[in-house]
Amino acid sequence: MLIEDLFRAPWHEQMNEVIKNMIENVITDHEILVQEIKEWETSERRRNMITGEQYYLNKTDILLKKQKIEWKSNQKLAHGFAKKLVDQKIGYLLAKEPTFATENEPYRKLMVETFDRGLLKKIKNIGKEAVNKGIAYLHPFFNEKGNLSFTKFPSEQIIPHWADNEHMEILSFIRVYDVSHYEGGEKKTLKKVEYYHAKGIKYFIFENGKLVPDVPAGIEKNYHFLINDEGYTWDRIPLIHFKYNEEEQPLMDSIKSLVDNYNTQASTNADLLADIPKFIYKLINYGGEDLTEFLHNLNEYMVVAVETGGDVDKLQAEIETDAVEKEIDRGRNSIYEFGRGVDTRETGLRDASGVALRFRYSDLDMDCNILESEFQSSIEHMMWFINFHLNVTGQGDYTEEKVNVIFNRDIIIAETEAIENTTKSIGILDDKTVRENHPWYNEEVEKRLKLQEAERREEIEKEYANAFPPKEVKVDE
Repeated sequence: MLIEDLFRAPWHEQMNEVIKNMIENVITDHEILVQEIKEWETSERRRNMITGEQYYLNKTDILLKKQKIEWKSNQKLAHGFAKKLVDQKIGYLLAKEPTFATENEPYRKLMVETFDRGLLKKIKNIGKEAVNKGIAYLHPFFNEKGNLSFTKFPSEQIIPHWADNEHMEILSFIRVYDVSHYEGGEKKTLKKVEYYHAKGIKYFIFENGKLVPDVPAGIEKNYHFLINDEGYTWDRIPLIHFKYNEEEQPLMDSIKSLVDNYNTQASTNADLLADIPKFIYKLINYGGEDLTEFLHNLNEYMVVAVETGGDVDKLQAEIETDAVEKEIDRGRNSIYEFGRGVDTRETGLRDASGVALRFRYSDLDMDCNILESEFQSSIEHMMWFINFHLNVTGQGDYTEEKVNVIFNRDIIIAETEAIENTTKSIGILDDKTVRENHPWYNEEVEKRLKLQEAERREEIEKEYANAFPPKEVKVDE
């Protein structure tokens, strides 16, 4: 035995100490959630999401502008470029009802019924959220009637845990949101936390930097939804993400500094125009007592008293704003260029030909191509939940069916030119193809054509019936 062995703790005591240190150093699940929430709420990404929404509402940084000198003007001109660019993109891509292309006609009809006006409006709002914040989320759930529904979770409330670097699959997510309630007659705000994972949902209240079980919400559920009071879990995490682009970068990241500069230049110019007088009076040997008397006599009597050798002159104030106006115009052009939109103020836009229009809409079209590819992937994810619902409700098993959702863009075209081209195509293309390329065409046209054809045949039948009187039938006596 070595001398140091005499002073060494027994083996089991050493192991107990090691285990104790391991336990103390292991971070719990709750502590991980708390850390994630704290990091998210102070993150630049979340701030950018809130900024994107604020600028869409035209609550820009120019509203914080201050004037150090009291008598000077303090104009705060906020221009709604963000709202116009976002609405332009969403109106261009998502304003019209999509087309569901599938060879299975019953499945197509179910898709049209599922994507009713209410759901299409939600997708349109999701598109707006995605452009403003970089990414948007839809949560599938079953409502009180047992029907599949979708609700939008504000992006700044969601902390996703991704399964891959490309952010294609979500393993779990945290939702953090504030709710108001009254306690002892006083209105207070609670920070609620919901943790969605593969086996259910956990509910907490975030207080003093700690997670407390939310008893009224149920603390924990080992299911995602109920059918006939029986709990079930989705095979996928119930959250569908819709990205603006692959980088999940909001529009305002590209144009915020340009919008701020435009607002600053315009507001500063307005201050200058408001503060510089139109002209300045030059008085020589003025005979009055003070300037107040001078202005009163000038306005009231159109006469000013001067002493011997006195005179009154007027100096014109030169207001140079050309440089500022040019800077403002440059800023506007940059906003539309890097915001990938169309400046409808542009001269000659109304009289542009089809080729010129397509060129001027090329940036908008390119941006919407990226948005559409992201939404196609998200709609495919959404279809998984829809097909599940159709299956469990006995409406059919369409899990293997392929459907292509086509977004019908609200493209600005030269209608007269398009109509002339379709007219020239008669006899070269079949009638339906010609009709489909007509600017006024929609699915209702086919129904009306069939009705029109039926009415025409009915009129022909009546006409022929009147042209040939019925034969007399002789009855043998």
